[in-house]
Amino acid sequence: ELTVVTGQQRLQQLEAVRANYETALANAESTLAQTQSTAIQVTIVAVAAASLIVLFLMLYTVRERTREIGTLKAIGFSNWIVMKQFMLEGVLLSLAASIVGIALASFAAPTLSGLLLPTVTQQVNLGRGVTAATASTGTVSITLTPELAMMALGASVLLGALGSLYPAWRAARTRPAEAMRYE
Repeated sequence: ELTVVTGQQRLQQLEAVRANYETALANAESTLAQTQSTAIQVTIVAVAAASLIVLFLMLYTVRERTREIGTLKAIGFSNWIVMKQFMLEGVLLSLAASIVGIALASFAAPTLSGLLLPTVTQQVNLGRGVTAATASTGTVSITLTPELAMMALGASVLLGALGSLYPAWRAARTRPAEAMRYE
C-alpha cells in the first residue's frame, strides 16, 4: 500500500491549493469592499440624522425660550451674545452626546464585531478526492483607536455647531417686543 507521488503530481497539488487560496482571498477582498461600502452608507445616514436631531432640538429650544430671549434682549444683550449662547449650547450638547457615544462604542465594538462578523474558514481540495482539514483564521475583532475617537469627537462638535447655527441666528434676530408677546 505504498503510494508514490511524482514531483509533477505534487506540483499540480500545490498549484491547486494556491488557486483555492487565491479564490478565497478574492472572495474575502470582495466581502471587505462590500462591508466598507455599507459602513460608509450607514455613516452618512447617521451623520445626517445627528445633524437634523441637533437642528430640530435647537429650534425647539429657541421656540420654548422665546420669552427668555426677549428678556435678555430687553435688558441689553446684543444679537451676538444671544447667538453665541445658543451656539455654545448646541456644541456642548453635541460634545456630551459624542463622549457618551465614544464610551459606548469602545465597549460595544469588540463585542459586536465578534458576534456579527463571521469567522473565516477554508477547506482545501488537494485533488484526486483528497481534502485537507478545515483551516480557520479565527474571528475578526474591531477596536476603537484613539485617532478615530478624536475624529468622531471633532466631527460631532462640528455638526453640533452647524446644526445650531440657524436656530442661534433665528434667536438672535428675535425682537424683544415680539418675544415678550409670545406664549
